[in-house]
Amino acid sequence: MEFLKQYALIIVTGIIGIFWVFYYISSSYFNFFKKKNMYNKILSNNINYIFPIMVLICIIRFLAYEPFKIFYNSMNPTLLSGDYIIIQKFSYITNNVYKKNIMIQSYQPKRNDIIIFQSPNDCTSKYIKRIIGMPGDTVTYNPFKKIIYVITKKNTKYIFFPRKKIDINIISNNLIPNNKNFNNRYINTYRSLKIEQYQEKFKKNIHNILIIHGMKNFLHPLYKQSNKQKKWTWIIPDNKYFVIGDNRDKSSDSRFWGLISKKHILGKAKYIWFSIDISNKNWLKKIRFHRIFQKIL
Repeated sequence: MEFLKQYALIIVTGIIGIFWVFYYISSSYFNFFKKKNMYNKILSNNINYIFPIMVLICIIRFLAYEPFKIFYNSMNPTLLSGDYIIIQKFSYITNNVYKKNIMIQSYQPKRNDIIIFQSPNDCTSKYIKRIIGMPGDTVTYNPFKKIIYVITKKNTKYIFFPRKKIDINIISNNLIPNNKNFNNRYINTYRSLKIEQYQEKFKKNIHNILIIHGMKNFLHPLYKQSNKQKKWTWIIPDNKYFVIGDNRDKSSDSRFWGLISKKHILGKAKYIWFSIDISNKNWLKKIRFHRIFQKIL
């Protein structure tokens, strides 16, 4: 079933290609030996148009851009469940004047990019998260203040991700009582949980995140690189990346299952081309028109 889902476009294109070859041969036969058959001519011409279009779609789909649907809220509020996005698989196209050829540069991951990648434990599953740690970085996360610090190769000082609180009534009034089932896990808290939205800034890039204040323990087991490594600190080796969800307390990411390899990265999330709110019972309000064609930051 997973094979059919992944390669459905190739299979359909192959079938159309077989019909295209068949009708091309049959059309040549009728033109050479018999009078033109109108039905055969129309069908042959239609397939002649459809097949090149399908080939072009295949090339774009597997080499340049790929659609992706958001199923969960781990990247909320940046990406919502029901968002349909476009993944960019290359960074840029360069034209070498001296060698007279065009080169397509594959996507090169950068800090703060939102990427789609294969799960380290299951290649059939795809995740979407934000890159925080680059190769050579040391990442530290404060689980109580929910603050990220990064030491890079170029300097010995922490890169701090400053943030400011945004007052949104729907979010700020969302209180969860003590000792209640939350996110399918029974948890204890030292006070009521309060979900608040913040703006987090890295250089000139600003994005929104969700923080749950009041959580005493954690919903997933912590990932440790080694027994000697300090808790909540990770050193990023070559060709590895530390990723995290914008919905900090409802995201399964590098804090819990480890770093991702460059070879598992499929591309960068670029645009939201469509968005639908499945939970909304009003059909007229199901489509989130304000999110369509929105650039992903």
